[in-house]
Amino acid sequence: MMLEPQAAAPGALLRWLRQALGLLWRGAGFWLALSILMCLWVFVGHRLPLLSGMLALGALLGSVLIAAELDQGGRVRLADVLGVLRRHAASLLRFTATVTLAGALVWVVLLAKPEVAWWNILYTSRNAIEVLSADGFIALRQIFVYSAFALGLCYFGLNIPGLTSIFQFPCMTLLGLPYRDALRLGAAGQIRNIGPVLGIGLLFVVLPVLFGLLLPLLVPVLYCFFGALTYVAFREIFLGVSENRPQRVSEAADVATPLSSRA
Repeated sequence: MMLEPQAAAPGALLRWLRQALGLLWRGAGFWLALSILMCLWVFVGHRLPLLSGMLALGALLGSVLIAAELDQGGRVRLADVLGVLRRHAASLLRFTATVTLAGALVWVVLLAKPEVAWWNILYTSRNAIEVLSADGFIALRQIFVYSAFALGLCYFGLNIPGLTSIFQFPCMTLLGLPYRDALRLGAAGQIRNIGPVLGIGLLFVVLPVLFGLLLPLLVPVLYCFFGALTYVAFREIFLGVSENRPQRVSEAADVATPLSSRA
């Protein structure tokens, strides 16, 4: 079967926002707990930009997989979510490492200031937090500002010309496509839906800044939200499914689906 991305129906961005919030609500507990844990690790490793970048990008891409699992409609347990992440762990690690390293090289070659040494991508003490503020709100901002900043950069890392596209990872994992085919298909999907995709990009830039400044404790929620947003956009463009699947109540009705189990 030949897969071709399609143009989403009018009002796509607003529809995707609503659907992403719906999926976020379904699995808010353990999904948010995993995101908080990853954001705390980003803070712990904030002197190691490559490591922090991989953790942040991994949290975002893992959220895409979790959203796909939640969309199956059945009762989802923590074991189910961990199973999905484990099945796609190799693809997740390879893709995260590729994007992070490529982004680091772009920074070194094109964006770094002349006085900043290239090894700052490996270790840096610039803007490092030595002691947390006694003010609780400022302390939260200190902890989560790195995760917010990294999330804002993720969209650009996922759109390095010729190397990545925002829909490439779900095409690889949820559709089982090879890297190059997923890149070609993901880029085509973005081009055919350039308006709403640019809207997603704007949200990637604006929301992390606002949350980092005003609602730092909720920065982990953004990882879940953007993961779900990426998934529902992918689902409509590549699968033609424009609504979340109804959530079943009966556990007996839960069945495995090819989308959630395909390597």
